[in-house]
Amino acid sequence: MDTPTHHAEPPDGDAKLEHALEHLKRAEHDLEQAEVVERRAEAEIREATHEIEEALKHRNTEIIVNSRPREIDGDEASFEQVVQLAFPGGAADQNTVYSMTYRKAASHPHAGELGPGGKVEVKKGTIFNVTRTVRS
Repeated sequence: MDTPTHHAEPPDGDAKLEHALEHLKRAEHDLEQAEVVERRAEAEIREATHEIEEALKHRNTEIIVNSRPREIDGDEASFEQVVQLAFPGGAADQNTVYSMTYRKAASHPHAGELGPGGKVEVKKGTIFNVTRTVRS
């Protein structure tokens, strides 16, 4: 007994269009979901970057002041801060003048002089030489 062979009729134009529109709808939905995930990931990257920057700001950095290792908070040292490390409790008066040089700094230039009110970006091992002169 022969079994009749059934050949499926190729979909007509309307069925092809309906299938294509469904495919497009699924693709648009997938794209929307991907954009949501991308925005969420970008927000997480911004937050993590901020956390890293904050953590780096509050870390201690070992510097050398007048041949002695000292630690400061963060990665920036001010003239006044380094003077206090060089001469702890040194009273500031009109007859005392401090001068300072630095080298091996993180900032550019890596070496130079620092004056009152100045700041320099430091890294582990930045060297400061501070001298105190008393006017008579």
